[in-house]
Amino acid sequence: MEKIEKTYNAKSGGSLNVLSEFGAIEIQTAEQNKVEVVITKKSKSELAADVEKMLADFELAFEHDDSGVHIRGTFKHGLKHWQKQLKFANIHFLITVPQQYNIDLNTTRSDISVTNLTGDVRVSTSDGSLCFTSITGEVWAHTSGGSVEAVNVTGDVQARTSGGSLRFGAIQGFISGRTSGGSIKAVDCSGGTNLRTSGGRIWLGGIGRNVTARTSGGSIQATMATQPQSECSLRTSGGAITCTLTPDVAVDLEAKTSGGRVSTDFAVESIIHGKAPKNRLEGRINGGGPLLKLRTSGGNIHLQKAAD
Repeated sequence: MEKIEKTYNAKSGGSLNVLSEFGAIEIQTAEQNKVEVVITKKSKSELAADVEKMLADFELAFEHDDSGVHIRGTFKHGLKHWQKQLKFANIHFLITVPQQYNIDLNTTRSDISVTNLTGDVRVSTSDGSLCFTSITGEVWAHTSGGSVEAVNVTGDVQARTSGGSLRFGAIQGFISGRTSGGSIKAVDCSGGTNLRTSGGRIWLGGIGRNVTARTSGGSIQATMATQPQSECSLRTSGGAITCTLTPDVAVDLEAKTSGGRVSTDFAVESIIHGKAPKNRLEGRINGGGPLLKLRTSGGNIHLQKAAD
């Protein structure tokens, strides 16, 4: 195993930039005016000759200026040259920064985690999972082949993945989340949501303000903790919708399904002339308010009243 260690003086509010062709990145913070970098390179294979060559081929460049610390990791022969060896190698960046710092990270085929940071976070990986915990600032996250988890974030979160699930907890800013191949779960998020998945279920608990959620391949279960401030929409092409609202919520309801029926615990002042069909319900709840749209092509819709 090879270990590279670097220490740089740093000021709060600076930035860390890591651009690496390979390697997991772990960011932690401490009450200090410096950036500490520990990078380990090791083989996971008993037949390590080719893997050791690959690790030796991985070069690191460091730069330190008034803006912060910049790290670049590249293979002299290129990433594609070592495709067969990558799964037998481990490159890990453990970087400790001041608690107030900005982060910009980019790697491939590896995970990224950031914990206990005050600052904006921007990360990308082509095939790994992303995890953010206790962040005061905005978070932008993209992965092509893993899950994204963000917990206890004071700021907006924008997350994208093509091959994994999205999980959000205790987010105080607005959430924008997209996935093509997984489920979405958001709990105790007060800043509003815009969520979409093409291949999974959506579960929302204790959501505040405004909600937009859409899936093409699963059910939607949503609990809204507060009065909506503007139009909300829940849509699915392949499942049921259950939406729980506070007893005093005031909305204009528009609920339709092509493959089931609509039911509600609320008294609805219907605007449909004549007898309302079983698969459609439109009207005002508690005098009316922002529009609440519920749509499904393949299941029932139930609007239920939360316990007092």
